[in-house]
Parts: sequence; C-alpha cells; structure tokens
Amino acid sequence: MTDSLTVLVVDDEPAMVGVLSALLGRAGHRIVAAYDGAEALRRFREDPVDLVLLDLAMPGTDGAEVCRAIRAQSSTPIIVVTGERDRSTLVELLDLGADDFVRKPFRSDELLARIRAVGRHAAGHSGRDVASSTGWRLDLRRHEILWQEHVVPATAIEFRLLRALVERLGELVPHDDLLRAGWPEEHEPDPLWLKPHLGRLREKLEVLDAPMPLAVRGVGYRLEVP
Repeated sequence: MTDSLTVLVVDDEPAMVGVLSALLGRAGHRIVAAYDGAEALRRFREDPVDLVLLDLAMPGTDGAEVCRAIRAQSSTPIIVVTGERDRSTLVELLDLGADDFVRKPFRSDELLARIRAVGRHAAGHSGRDVASSTGWRLDLRRHEILWQEHVVPATAIEFRLLRALVERLGELVPHDDLLRAGWPEEHEPDPLWLKPHLGRLREKLEVLDAPMPLAVRGVGYRLEVP
C-alpha cells in the first residue's frame, strides 16, 4: 500500500475532477484541484504536492506547458490523464518530463496502480542527500533545503534558485538556467531579477555559515562543494 499522497488534480472539466477526487479520496489520498493550467501552476507553488494528475487539452496554458513548467522546478511525479491517441504526442510528453500516462476512459484499478508505482518513487526521493558529505539536503516533500540539517528560510523563488544550484553542486549554472528555474511561468524573465534575489539568499546563507553562490561575471553562478 502507498502512503497517503497529496495529489494535484488538473482538468478543465469539473465532472472529471469530481470523479478523480472521489476515486483518490476513497483510496486515502488528499486532493488539490485546479481547473486550468495557470491555476495548476499557482496551486503547485502554494501547496506541497506529492504527485500531479494532469489533463492535456485545456484552454490557455495547456497540459504540455504545465508539465514543462513543473519539471523545470521539481521532480514531483506527473501522470498525464488524457484522451489523446496520437502516440507521438504521448512520447513528446514523456520527453517533457511526464512519468506516465493513462488514457481516458480509464479503469479505476489501472489508475490507482500507476499512482502507487509513482508514489513509491516520490516517497523514495522525498528527502535525499545531494552528494555524500556535502552538508546539503533537499526535502522535496516538505519543500525545504537544509544546510547541515538547518532549514534555509527561503522564499519560493529563492528555493527554486538554490535548488538549481545545489542539484548542480560545483558546476557553473548559466543565467538562463537559473531564470527558467526561478520564474518557470515567464516566457522572457529579466536577467536583472537574479541579482536581488540571490543577494537576499546570500544573507540567509551567511547566517547559517553556509557556502555562498559565486558569480561568474556575464555567465552564471556556481555553488562550490564544501
């Protein structure tokens, strides 16, 4: 049995959201509902979720864009629930970072089996060391980054920026990669946004006596291995 998960259910049809919510509720999971792509990304930022059930065809920001945006900032498992039959489209979704897909109409036992499978994956990666003896730890389920077991008190944007640096510890992270991580919904985020956010993040890291992001002028930032 998979432990209770918090599942973000995204579908522009309220009836389908109701069906999925009832099914998941009976299986012991908590539901966070969103009825379009923009709301889905907002709820994903605000509610720590363990798994996303994502419809494809939605007005405005569609499922593919939502999948891309979530994957740019998180490894939270994504299952696409779709009526799409085109195999190339489904392969494209997997390339974008979706973990699995279920075609509508679906069998309840099949969907729950897929959720159990990716739920085990989520549980296995909810809290993990980035590298042996580095002092850093990502707790994705609690949406926290810890330095030597002390939580870094980061805002949502600071969390995404620091996570991008910690996950590539010792490597140069280009400005473009940091901008995509920090502002996944913006089509053309301004590079000038990075400096003030990283400046405030440095102040918080200094209090914890943690390593600081180093600027490589005109290129990006690097967080050195302690």
